[in-house]
Amino acid sequence: MEILEDVSVGKKTTMRIGGNAKFYAEPTSKEDIEQAWEFAQQQDVPLIVLGGGSNSIFADGTVEALVLRIQTENVAVEGNAVTVDAGKNIAMLINELAEENLDLSALTGIPGSMGGAIFGNAGQGPKGVWLDHFVENVTAFIDGEWKTMAKDECDFSYRESAFKHMDSYPIIWSTLLNIPSRPKEEIENEVQALLQRRLETQPHVKTAGSCFKAVGGTPAWQLIDAAGLRGKKFGGIEISEKHANFLLNTGGGTFQDVCTAINEVQNIIESPLEVEMRLFTNAGTLHAHEK
Repeated sequence: MEILEDVSVGKKTTMRIGGNAKFYAEPTSKEDIEQAWEFAQQQDVPLIVLGGGSNSIFADGTVEALVLRIQTENVAVEGNAVTVDAGKNIAMLINELAEENLDLSALTGIPGSMGGAIFGNAGQGPKGVWLDHFVENVTAFIDGEWKTMAKDECDFSYRESAFKHMDSYPIIWSTLLNIPSRPKEEIENEVQALLQRRLETQPHVKTAGSCFKAVGGTPAWQLIDAAGLRGKKFGGIEISEKHANFLLNTGGGTFQDVCTAINEVQNIIESPLEVEMRLFTNAGTLHAHEK
């Protein structure tokens, strides 16, 4: 595996914001992962895994880290048991499983890759179905070792998992899912209905998806809307008119614009909000912006 220097990672994210990674690689095997980990240890830089880039924003300039983009997309189906590599695109997976009469339609419209979806326990909302509904176990490289964690060890909850809170950055490699059976035609109809609903309620431009998660019972978008922030602009970043929990890059948006928008929302709204987007500073660390 080739480890490159000064590669643009901002262009690989949906917001198209940010500069370069000091080091960058695209692993295709477990041996590549081990090599990357050893390299990061030698260079004394953190490892960051970039999935589909749908909820990650990098600082301008150079992020002092080794950024990995896992390229394996294997899917193995044995009855209702499905093993999926971390690099597999969610939308493609849903369509492929439908051909096998396996129903993962609940994740329709979720952008990005399987690894990122596991990391953040992706799903349809607080009262919807989340990915952990299907998970049997997850295989990841953690603290220099390969581990397979059963579902209950992953501490899944709404948009949460144990992987978010580990001291060292975990590299999710694959997951074993149990997918229910359903006729292909019914799955396809459900997928189309869910896609139409998302088109009607969410923006589909340069956005990193939902920015905030409300700690209480009120959805974050309702709190942002009630504060009169819908449509407000911060440089090249705008709080979406269509869905107030989405930040849009209207053109020329910068990392600092995103940080300003997040801080402004958190300062105005009294209810605690957790930041869902992953913001990486030049030091290679996650910038949480928590109140």
